[in-house]
Amino acid sequence: MSPCADRVTLARSFRTMPLPAARVNGAKALPAKRPKAAEVVAAEIRRQIVTGRLKPGDKLQPESVLKDEFAISRPTMREALRLLESESLISISRGKHGGARVSSIDLGSMSRQIGVFLQVEGTTLPDVWFARTIIEPPAARLLAAQRDPLVLAELEANIAEARQAASTDLIRYADLSAEFSLLITRHCGNKTLHLLASLIFDIIRRQHEHVTERTREKASVGRLREESLLTREEAIRMMRAGKVAEIERFWRAHLEHMRDLVLAAYDGPMTIDVLNKPAGKQRAISKVRREASLPS
Repeated sequence: MSPCADRVTLARSFRTMPLPAARVNGAKALPAKRPKAAEVVAAEIRRQIVTGRLKPGDKLQPESVLKDEFAISRPTMREALRLLESESLISISRGKHGGARVSSIDLGSMSRQIGVFLQVEGTTLPDVWFARTIIEPPAARLLAAQRDPLVLAELEANIAEARQAASTDLIRYADLSAEFSLLITRHCGNKTLHLLASLIFDIIRRQHEHVTERTREKASVGRLREESLLTREEAIRMMRAGKVAEIERFWRAHLEHMRDLVLAAYDGPMTIDVLNKPAGKQRAISKVRREASLPS
């Protein structure tokens, strides 16, 4: 059966499919609610994207063609496309050469949405740090088992850039510190661990920047940055030596130590703040503007 016939059959058979009746306390209840036609069509296109039949960059057929293939009205077809667009699975452009096109999934956008959700829920920084101690140490263990020289070289390059930024651009240093952890999960070989780390990355980077702003005038902070850099270098040495159990314990202890230092910079509520300033903003130390007040 052709994809076109497959879609038509799916849409038509759905409309004639009898719905099973639910039972409540043994008594026959009303039939389950039938999904809207737009939801059925969106589900079929979503399935084609997830299975790779439609790939990022592929252009969908025009609305007029799709509505005929699915045997639905134009408004229903547009509703289906809007559902997919709201999930960031497709992008829709207008004009002569417009239309719906399959999008690449933007983890950065998802991370920002997760951050807003967690802030609405009143999530605290200790909560996020606890999640890090669960996600990152096993990823470091996997890197030690692989001992991929290219990955280790990328981690070393991150440290070298961070060491330079520590004396020229503190916000860049903060971002690189957060990115070091993301590199660990990105290359560990476990997609789920990396996805979880990516979803909270925006929170972690903002928190690194915020603490850097709050503590930049403290004399002892320079020594703590150097200590953190040395710890990351030691972690790479352990990965290169294949010390899988040791690196997992080492990285967890490092995160717990950094958590205690970071949270000590706060003297009030520690609810995460993803709205204070754009993440990733880089400013040279000489140009950092002292803000009138900073959130607790």
